Amino acid sequence: MDRRTRCLLGGLRVAERLAGMVPRRVADALLVVPGLAWFAAAPASRAAVRANLRVVRGREPRPGQVAAVFVAGARNYWDTLALSHLTSAAVDSLIESSGWEHLDHALAQGRGVVMVGAHIGSTAMAAQLIAGRGYPVTAVLEPIQPPELYELFTRLRSALGVRYVPVGGLAARQLLATLKRNEIVGLISDRDVLGTGPTVAFCGAATTFPDGAAVLSLRTGAPILFGIAWRLPSGRFRGVVEPLREVPRVGDTHADARAITQAVADHLGYYVRRHAEQWTVFQRRWPDTGVSLRPSDPVTA
Repeated sequence: MDRRTRCLLGGLRVAERLAGMVPRRVADALLVVPGLAWFAAAPASRAAVRANLRVVRGREPRPGQVAAVFVAGARNYWDTLALSHLTSAAVDSLIESSGWEHLDHALAQGRGVVMVGAHIGSTAMAAQLIAGRGYPVTAVLEPIQPPELYELFTRLRSALGVRYVPVGGLAARQLLATLKRNEIVGLISDRDVLGTGPTVAFCGAATTFPDGAAVLSLRTGAPILFGIAWRLPSGRFRGVVEPLREVPRVGDTHADARAITQAVADHLGYYVRRHAEQWTVFQRRWPDTGVSLRPSDPVTA
């Protein structure tokens, strides 16, 4: 382990201890400072966020709107560091949630559930809410370097019982086994990390999109639901569990997977547009060509 990694891990462990002592309202206010510092010190990420917001909003974003994404990112990291200090009841009290009947109905079919989310609000907090209510959850975690950092964040995010598997490798086999046990597979599906997804319309512009949810659903019969939680001005969250709209099937696996993936992109795009300044994706999500497709279909919230 090099010196930089040791310093980073040491700083994060100190921050983890502080996250258990500083009140949330105070932390939310203080985190504006590191968020703005991040915004100022990361020109490549700043350019990526600006480009993403340009597509999402349909116009050039103001500097304050770009900076707000970095502040949201700082708060999300703090929320993750605080997880080891929270109980299931504490997480439940932080998130005003609805739509649990959709999850219970889907699990009653006995095929498991593919739960899709996005980088909106706190994805780690949303997963803890579901697991804290007694639903077994296995989620896919994007690769983080160095490995010591991946291990730290896996430990934090597993605090309340969520099981994580790394993307790629044997993940598909483990996710299929999870669905066979009639449990929940959690996928954050607004980034095509592997770059192998089909091209669809996302927020009205063409880009590749991960098709893992569609492939798992078609292979197992597991229904697809959405779990989205966004931050409120009070520092608490509002969360919803919603079903995927009905997608006609044509009997061709590739065509059906693409159609389902487009429906997933439409649903997530609705929430990305509603909460653009909480959408913490710091990589360019669309190619520079900006080729447009039809606008995303509206989703009834």
